[in-house]
Amino acid sequence: MLRFLVQTIAILLLGALSGVAVYMIVGQPDRSVKCVQADLGEWEVCWDTVTADWGGDVLWVDARSQREYDKKHLDGALLVREKDAENDLAQDEVMQAIGMSGVEGKKLVVYCGTEACGASKSVAEKIRATGFHSEVYTLFGGWKAVPKELK
Repeated sequence: MLRFLVQTIAILLLGALSGVAVYMIVGQPDRSVKCVQADLGEWEVCWDTVTADWGGDVLWVDARSQREYDKKHLDGALLVREKDAENDLAQDEVMQAIGMSGVEGKKLVVYCGTEACGASKSVAEKIRATGFHSEVYTLFGGWKAVPKELK
């Protein structure tokens, strides 16, 4: 029994040391959101497309919760929560910002917490339904696609 215990501990230590060695050689895992614009749906967009191709000149709409928005959001982002989108969209300053961005030719990009959340798609559909803006996209990867330096 003692021999079994010693062997088990030795194997665990060897595994842990191997993991540390790999981490030291390779470094941290890449947790960035991989996105290929050609693979996305009609109204989805990659972070790189927004910043490089469009010059970042968009109106951001945050579809996360009030708490997440208060913690951190992209500069100039409007808060339109999925659960209360109708009320948020009814606010004069929100509708005016959305309408003016369309008049100015800016695209509108909605983001939520992750690539799996559906809040951004739901909010984007509600914004399109208002008729105040025709170019409403969702950010693939959501908040996780935003570079660390902007968070």
